[in-house]
Amino acid sequence: MKPRVPPLLAIGLFASVALTGCASRSGGADPLGYATASCPDLNVMIGDTSKEISAVAVSRGKIDRLNIPPWLPGGEKAVSALKDKRTRRIDRLDGQLQAMRTARQDRCL
Repeated sequence: MKPRVPPLLAIGLFASVALTGCASRSGGADPLGYATASCPDLNVMIGDTSKEISAVAVSRGKIDRLNIPPWLPGGEKAVSALKDKRTRRIDRLDGQLQAMRTARQDRCL
């Protein structure tokens, strides 16, 4: 006899996969590299980081609008954890963006 996956577990796994989406994993730029990067390279890095912040913010907004059924155990907690994860990523990217802007202001403007 084949083991069956309980329906709630299957729904929970499906929801967690659906909520995480296809997030790209980027290591970000090295803060030490900001001092040696050329001005055009800094401009490109600033633009790319700004786009990534916007994409993560949109993703966080989509998570916020999800309607999780009340009978799904841990559903609200999972949504909250994902929103917190996106917020931390935005904060990290914002810190990198500020470091890039400071390097550009010191050297390029």
